[in-house]
Amino acid sequence: MKKLRYTSVAVATLAAATLASANNKVSADATNNTVITESANQTVQDAVSDAQNVVNSAQSNVNSKEQALSDAQEKAQTANNAYTTQQSKLTDSQKNLANKQEAVKQAQNNLDNAEKLAQQATPENIKQTQKNISDQQKVIQNAQGNVNDANTELNRAQDQLNNAKQKQANTQKLVNDKNLAKQDADNNVSKAEDDVKNSGLNEAEQNVQKVQTTLDNIKKTNSSNESVLKQNQIALADNNKKIADLNNKIDAAKKNVVDAQNNVKDKQQALATAQKALSDLQNPVDQDETSGAAGFFKSIADNKDNSESLREDAQTAYNIVTGQPNAYQNITVEWAKKAVDLGQEKDSTSLNNIEKALEYYQHWMTYRDKYGLSHPSISLTAVAIAMLSSDFQHYSDEFNHPILVTAKYGPFYEDEEDISAGNVNPIDNWMSEKDDIDNYIKDYPDAATYSFESNHPLTQDEWEKDVDFWKDKPVYIGHYTSMIKPNANFVGLAATNYKVAGTYDGAASMDEIIFDPVNGMDFDSYQDLVHSYLQNFKQEDKIKTLNANVVTANQNLTNAQNAVKSAQNNVQSLQANLAELNNGSTKINKAISDTQAALAKGQENLEFEQKQLDQANQTLADVQAKVGTKAKALDDAKAAQSKAVEALSQVQKALDETNDEVKAAQSSVDAAQNNLNTKNNDLKNAQNKLTALNQTLSNLENSKANLEKAQKALDNANDEVLQANKDVITQQSILSSLKKSKEKADAQVMTAIEELKQAQSDLTVAQGRLVAEQKIAEQEAQKDNQPTEQPTSQPSEQPTAQPTVQPSEQPTAQPTEQPTSQPSEQPTAQPTAQPTEQPSEQPAIESNTQLPGEQKNEEPQPMTIQVTTKKGKTSIVEPTNSSSTQPTTKQGAQQLPQTGNQKSSSLIGLSFAGLLSALGLTKVNKKRKD
Repeated sequence: MKKLRYTSVAVATLAAATLASANNKVSADATNNTVITESANQTVQDAVSDAQNVVNSAQSNVNSKEQALSDAQEKAQTANNAYTTQQSKLTDSQKNLANKQEAVKQAQNNLDNAEKLAQQATPENIKQTQKNISDQQKVIQNAQGNVNDANTELNRAQDQLNNAKQKQANTQKLVNDKNLAKQDADNNVSKAEDDVKNSGLNEAEQNVQKVQTTLDNIKKTNSSNESVLKQNQIALADNNKKIADLNNKIDAAKKNVVDAQNNVKDKQQALATAQKALSDLQNPVDQDETSGAAGFFKSIADNKDNSESLREDAQTAYNIVTGQPNAYQNITVEWAKKAVDLGQEKDSTSLNNIEKALEYYQHWMTYRDKYGLSHPSISLTAVAIAMLSSDFQHYSDEFNHPILVTAKYGPFYEDEEDISAGNVNPIDNWMSEKDDIDNYIKDYPDAATYSFESNHPLTQDEWEKDVDFWKDKPVYIGHYTSMIKPNANFVGLAATNYKVAGTYDGAASMDEIIFDPVNGMDFDSYQDLVHSYLQNFKQEDKIKTLNANVVTANQNLTNAQNAVKSAQNNVQSLQANLAELNNGSTKINKAISDTQAALAKGQENLEFEQKQLDQANQTLADVQAKVGTKAKALDDAKAAQSKAVEALSQVQKALDETNDEVKAAQSSVDAAQNNLNTKNNDLKNAQNKLTALNQTLSNLENSKANLEKAQKALDNANDEVLQANKDVITQQSILSSLKKSKEKADAQVMTAIEELKQAQSDLTVAQGRLVAEQKIAEQEAQKDNQPTEQPTSQPSEQPTAQPTVQPSEQPTAQPTEQPTSQPSEQPTAQPTAQPTEQPSEQPAIESNTQLPGEQKNEEPQPMTIQVTTKKGKTSIVEPTNSSSTQPTTKQGAQQLPQTGNQKSSSLIGLSFAGLLSALGLTKVNKKRKD
């Protein structure tokens, strides 16, 4: 009998369980090794066959579940499509209802107008309208008469225009005739000139004229030179007198310069004295202002007259703004000294910004008064935290709460904090979130009960109830609810003028903290502390007086310096005037000399030209005697030419006058035409008014019939609204029914998914068992091939080869067609899509495989921060229960379970070596000698 030896306890246990139903004989040798008889071979093969049957059954079950999932998805898709279609029908019905409601409004307006008209349809109004029609007919008659008169005036003006144009044509003919006569005279003059042209007469006349002109010019020049000579002599005497007077003034001005320079020295000393007095007082004040809030908090903490709790609160605030370690809540704000620039103009710790925050608090209280709420106390610690929070907005590269970016910037204090950015009042910015509630209430009036305004005063219980109502609504009201929280207390407000996030001008913060023990003061006390501090350290009255003294001394010095400059300028001006006068005298003397020389030369020229004129006149007389008759003919032709020119000028003037008459007549015609147009318009307007009056009379007389018609139209419109509303209700009812069907179909899909998941798991277990049974069968076959008796000595090593045979058949079918669409934007829709074909090998399924509807949660965090934003500008952070656990990963795309085939192939992908290792079959122990 063949025997096979196994040394693994796990295999022995598995074999014992597998062969429990057989009556095989089993014995053990001295080494505790188990021996299996050959008769067990059939039992092993039966176990393999049974395991294969279980795999086949499990695979069949998987296929059945996959088909069931496909059918469920198809039904879910059909239900979702029907739901979507019905939603569209409901929307159409709602639109139709809105249109019918609008028609009712229009019909109501028409009925109202008809009722008003019916009320006006009294016998008196009808009679008055008839009288107005009669009066208007008279107006039309008058307007028609005006039109007739305007037509007559237009015809008269047109006749005048025609007459003026005829006169213009006649005068133009005369101008043409006189122009021809002038041309004839010009020709005669030209001919006569040609006759005397070569006689020398023209040359002689021109020579006489030329010489005469030269002689006249010389006389004029000599006369002018004589006048210039006389004026220059007078100017020279006057200039010499001015030089003497100016020298005296220069001496006096130089003395004024010396006096003014001495006065400047006195004023400089007075200014230095005033500046020193101001500096002695200003330097300590400047040092206090530079420290800003730190100096303010320190002054309160060091004042022993203050209560111990107030001093403690102020010391904590001082430690916070100066960046001291563990200043509050055992926290060190690492960036405090970098972000806060104590006392500087734009910093939240500047005294101006401390005063500015007082205005924000007062503005906030006007809102709280509206809700009947108490005024929160001021905490210096909260004020300091608000200052850090405000300065943080310019220090960081993002607009955010410091507590939300501690990973990047380090720890920050835990409190309730509101922040705002931009050049706006932060209180108005935060309170503006109420618009979200108002807009929601417009669409859902029942929500008005939770508007925070239904109770006055607003209580903490009512506030919490309203907050709970709005928390799942599409509104962003975190800051608004913070502003009107009834039990808000121990707050601090601060603001900066820095540029925030590269966009906004300035930022503000409101922080509320909880003290243990409680420290705080009412607003008036806090305001008095601020004003008292400012008044004490600024010493404004003294500084104002000393500043005035400095200004006065500075002005006196400026005036004295200006006086020096003025005196110096006066000397320079006088000296410049003296130089100018001296230069003037020099020029005048030269001018006198030049003029006298010119007069002498002019007298010589005058005598010479007189002789030239006498000679030219004699030459002209000789030529005239020779020319005789030709010269007279030329004179006659020139005379006739002059008469022709005069006659042409006269008729041209007459033509200009007729042109003016034509223009005036044309203007009259245009005016008459415009008047006619106006009268026609008046007539048309009167006729239109008569038509309107007739229509009014008709409306009044038929008002009862029109009213009945309008009432009937309104009744019809109301009937249509009722019918449309019934249709909406019907469609809504159908939609509700379809919604239930859709939800039921989606639930069936989820059930099918879970059943498929279980079938896949069963298949994986069955396949694992089959592999184990096949391994046992293979090893049984190897035992049958060994000798029937054991040698006295055994080889020191056993074969280590692992079986390579895998199951001959593995299910490979994959569902190839799965619905891939999902209902579009349904309130309760569940994903119905399944993944299409998967790769033949998949990694082992991890224990945290995410299925539809599952979420992965991380470990609870000590604090969960809830953040809401408003228009990219505001944010709020509130602490929640530290023991609560919040999911940090939202459910994304649904991850569907793998099919049984995918799981089995994954398990097979581990290789037989891995599976046998899990069963303890990977190694055979060395045989011991018998």
